[in-house]
Amino acid sequence: MKSSTRLIIVSCLALAIPLLCGYFMRDLLFKGVVATYEEAALNQSEYRDKWISYEVIACFGEYAESTETHYFIPTGHEYYYLVWMEDGSIMPLSVSKKSDKEYLDALSDATYDYCDYKTDYIDMEPRTFIGTVTTQDSEILGYYNETLDYMGTSEANGWTIRYTLLDCTSTRGGTIALVCAVMLIPILGFVTAFTTARKEKKKVENQEETFLPK
Repeated sequence: MKSSTRLIIVSCLALAIPLLCGYFMRDLLFKGVVATYEEAALNQSEYRDKWISYEVIACFGEYAESTETHYFIPTGHEYYYLVWMEDGSIMPLSVSKKSDKEYLDALSDATYDYCDYKTDYIDMEPRTFIGTVTTQDSEILGYYNETLDYMGTSEANGWTIRYTLLDCTSTRGGTIALVCAVMLIPILGFVTAFTTARKEKKKVENQEETFLPK
């Protein structure tokens, strides 16, 4: 492939990829919260890849943890919690920040103190979590159901169990960083192709000068 043709292709990619990223992730990049968890859980497909919020007031603890790895090197953790909703339902929520985990752990202790009649109310301020709604993968869903069975919380016992996960492991800043990283790939390719094209052109010019009559 000629260097000029390669340069044109890479240039098109350098323009197309950022535009595609911006189009498909426009809601996450430019819009704020569009719905609450209750609204989004009713129509998950409509609210996919949009920011959803929920104010957590009580929690029954962590039911799963997963570790992301890159070439066998841990790069991040996700923690999954059983949230006791205001309407009496149970919903799954995932976080990755240490501060969010610490808050939910402390809230879980306060919730069990309330359930055990050690306190008259849950003595912690509610916190609003923002994320996206998604489906739990099969392994995490298995842990979810096992924990619910262990706790004796089932729809047969009068509980409403929600299965749509509120994934709060991503933020707008993280999404912007991801898009920027993706945008760098074609830009680097463009720079490489442009540099290669100039080197090849210079090489050809030097060869032509070599064969010129003196």
